[in-house]
Amino acid sequence: MKESNFEPIHRKSLREIVSQAIRQAIMRGDLKPGDRLREVQIAEQMGVSRAPVREAIRDLESAGLVTSRSHKGTFVTELTPSDLWEIYTLRAALERMAVEIITPRATPELLETLQRSIADMTEATQAGDVERMVELDIAFHETLCRHANHDRLFEIWNSMIAQIRVFIDMSHVLYLPPEEMVSLHVELVQQIENKDARAAGQTLAQHILEAGELIVRHYNTSQKDK
Repeated sequence: MKESNFEPIHRKSLREIVSQAIRQAIMRGDLKPGDRLREVQIAEQMGVSRAPVREAIRDLESAGLVTSRSHKGTFVTELTPSDLWEIYTLRAALERMAVEIITPRATPELLETLQRSIADMTEATQAGDVERMVELDIAFHETLCRHANHDRLFEIWNSMIAQIRVFIDMSHVLYLPPEEMVSLHVELVQQIENKDARAAGQTLAQHILEAGELIVRHYNTSQKDK
């Protein structure tokens, strides 16, 4: 028998595990906007020391999912209409840039991936599966941003999409009617296939800004109804 068949669990690994667990709790709604995160309690429940919990919370704060308040603690971030407006306008600019980068060099493999994603969206629409539709839409946009091969662009996009995803999961808001979403994605992929970067960028940015307006409108309505 070898001296060691297993690699030790490093602090970084624990940090990632704790971070993912907290993120999932926020996504599921177990932890709601405004809820306080208590390091000691999380560490005890997960059977780890406070160090990886503290590091995980720091990562989540960088992603915008939690907010630290001086002398008060760390809380699940509460998004305001102003926050949502900033996120969607910045997201529109970033994704427009991404699609304008990839359109001139779009490979058959990338186009096939995007087409397959649209086929899955169509299937989810016909099944009335809104949750899967959201997953597929986010995956579609992630594909575009990843293929831009622009690390900083993707890092910023990823931090914003985490916040957007939390809001969507908790409010159950889909940007647009599913059929309209599919149609917009079909149009976008056709423009990418035609190497029309300007049109693709404009279509994508307009789609995101319209989605943002609907999200903010829903948020304002839900706040008035409370």
